[in-house]
Amino acid sequence: MTANSPPRPTLAPVIFILVLGALLPFLLQSGFHMRLAMLIWIYAILSMGFNLLYGYTGQISLGQPAFYAIGAYGFAMLQVKLGWGPVPSFIGTLVVCAVVAVLIGLPLLRLRTHYLAMATLAFMLIQHGIANRWIGFTGGQSGIAIVPLQWGGETIGRTGLYFVVLGMAAAVLLLHDFLVRSHVGRAMQAIRDDETAAAALGVHVVKYKLRILVLSAVIAGVAGVCFTLTSLRVDPSLSEFHVLVSMLTIVVVGGLGTRFGPILGSVVVVLLPQVLTGFGELETIVYGAFILVFLLFLPHGLSSLIERRDFLAAFKARKPAGTGKEAAE
Repeated sequence: MTANSPPRPTLAPVIFILVLGALLPFLLQSGFHMRLAMLIWIYAILSMGFNLLYGYTGQISLGQPAFYAIGAYGFAMLQVKLGWGPVPSFIGTLVVCAVVAVLIGLPLLRLRTHYLAMATLAFMLIQHGIANRWIGFTGGQSGIAIVPLQWGGETIGRTGLYFVVLGMAAAVLLLHDFLVRSHVGRAMQAIRDDETAAAALGVHVVKYKLRILVLSAVIAGVAGVCFTLTSLRVDPSLSEFHVLVSMLTIVVVGGLGTRFGPILGSVVVVLLPQVLTGFGELETIVYGAFILVFLLFLPHGLSSLIERRDFLAAFKARKPAGTGKEAAE
């Protein structure tokens, strides 16, 4: 690293976020607030997968809610229909998500831009239709219920369940941060900026795109498992348009293609409706106006404020260029 190069991103912000998350159960005073905290982590997990795929690799895939639902349904059905335990069901669910991602990724990744977006959106609609209409397999609108998570024969309480979700979110956050700070992250950004130029520089474009699609699908499956653990029921609403809209809003509010955008955006998207309940029937209008104003004044998301501070710190840390006389000396 040269004297003029910016400081390398560290793990300190990640550790701070996780420590703050570990302290939350001792600061919250009701089960409702605890559920909101778990929902923030679940949406953050879902959005981190989408951030890797779209924010860093530039692949406009709208099929993430489908993998979110597949993860939830797979975890529930492996337990209810096959009698598997939670751990084998979790592993089996992630394998299913990865296999489905490979099967749809091989043909769909030949598409680009809005063609890829429409194709993956069609995949989400197909998954939603199966979940809604194949009543004998998925339970239809009634969905599937599972028993609460247990440890040593005892049901895990709400606080223990929160730490299970936090542990999964921590693993995804560390993986997300490692990838974006490594050579893989640089390869993904090269693909996003110009696939032809990336290929000319030696980046195996197809391989990277498929691997990131599979990884994002697995991460979405993890989010689906977390939702099933907290709600104890899955139904077709997991892949409805409101989930897609929430995910897109999160990455826009938090910052697309940033390290911490999914977490910051999840906090806003989950908590803002609770703040706006006092507006009654005007809640939706106020929410939409807030998003519009946000896009006008912070188009790069909340993470841009953090990155701006990092940039200023790096700029101040640089040595002054000096005068011509000093340079000669």
